[in-house]
Amino acid sequence: MIRTYQVEHGGLVFDQALTRRQKTVRNRMTALTVIVVIAASAGVLQHFNNPAHGGSAELSSGGYSAAR
Repeated sequence: MIRTYQVEHGGLVFDQALTRRQKTVRNRMTALTVIVVIAASAGVLQHFNNPAHGGSAELSSGGYSAAR
């Protein structure tokens, strides 16, 4: 962290600003998290829509079977 000060409303306010490296790491971690979540959700959807793995083609076509 880099400590900086800002002049606002006539006074000094000390604040902590992230370094460029910390911003880069945070942005990369956010991007990685988004990629993992999207991949996981796509995998779950594919699993439920694949009849070979217990999914039902009837459910994806709009039909509903209460006798499961």
